[in-house]
Amino acid sequence: MTIMEQAPLKAFGQEYVLTKKDYKPYLKRSNKHGLIRFGVHMGLIAVAAGLVSVTLGTWWIVPVMAVYAILLAFLFAPVHECSHGTTFRNRRLNEVIFWIVCLIYMVPPTFFRYAHATHHTYTQIRGWDPDMLPERMTASAYIKFVLGFTFWQRNIKWFLFHPFGKIDPTQRYFLPQSEIPRVVREARIIFMIYAGIAGVSIVFNPWIPLIYWVIPRLVGEPFMRWMRISEHGECEENGDLRENTRTTYTSGIIRYLFWEMPYHAEHHLCPMVPFHALGRLHEKFGHKLHAVGDGYMSINKDVYVKAKQKQGVTWDNPTSSVHQPVSQEFS
Repeated sequence: MTIMEQAPLKAFGQEYVLTKKDYKPYLKRSNKHGLIRFGVHMGLIAVAAGLVSVTLGTWWIVPVMAVYAILLAFLFAPVHECSHGTTFRNRRLNEVIFWIVCLIYMVPPTFFRYAHATHHTYTQIRGWDPDMLPERMTASAYIKFVLGFTFWQRNIKWFLFHPFGKIDPTQRYFLPQSEIPRVVREARIIFMIYAGIAGVSIVFNPWIPLIYWVIPRLVGEPFMRWMRISEHGECEENGDLRENTRTTYTSGIIRYLFWEMPYHAEHHLCPMVPFHALGRLHEKFGHKLHAVGDGYMSINKDVYVKAKQKQGVTWDNPTSSVHQPVSQEFS
């Protein structure tokens, strides 16, 4: 029996924490909250870009570029929020912003949306969740993950292969057959946009997209990989949302720039709750969630040490022989 012929356990646990009536007050969407957060985020990126131009050729470019790169990396947050369709009350506005941030962050919108929805459906169920840490993760695998090697290797394949209708067979299980033409069409549009940017930059100034987009994306992505380790790293590999997803305590600045994603357990428990309501949801029901981390540094230290010692959940739960491998580390 193949993986596609089985009925896997889906993520569960919401019913043990709160009722639909309990979380209904948190579901209200707002254009205001989304526009303010997006405006502040893009404003900070614009200011940082200006500082990059001022400090080019000086040693100040090192810390300034680091800040700029991190701000770009945080654009994963609106990519993620818009994929859920909860960032704005206006659906069209949500999709426009989704496309903008996906283009900057370098992910295909529709393909990402389906893969991420599958991550929510089968959270931490190995062989089905496309967004898990490597099985039997070693220290070198952890470092490779954090540095973003597999992230970029995978994304480059998408942008090169999807325009020709070539989609990894191990990823087709989360993409409806009816959506493949749309994915291919979007991939061609994105390819033409990127090719157009490259062509114009070659004619006028090839350094502009490199300095203000490509290089900072490469520099900033390890920071995002490092932070995202906390979301499920060393959490239980089962479908119970009370145990398989972690909320991380951090500063208000990080929560703001990360669009409240540190409240990740609450987000998985109620994925249709907009980002701006997750803090209130945490205050009310957070005590019922078991996986809570005291800062990104301590969580990553724990994950790395266990990987180095070949211990932890990625070693305790070997993949069943009936599971076919799926593409891991999606987002």
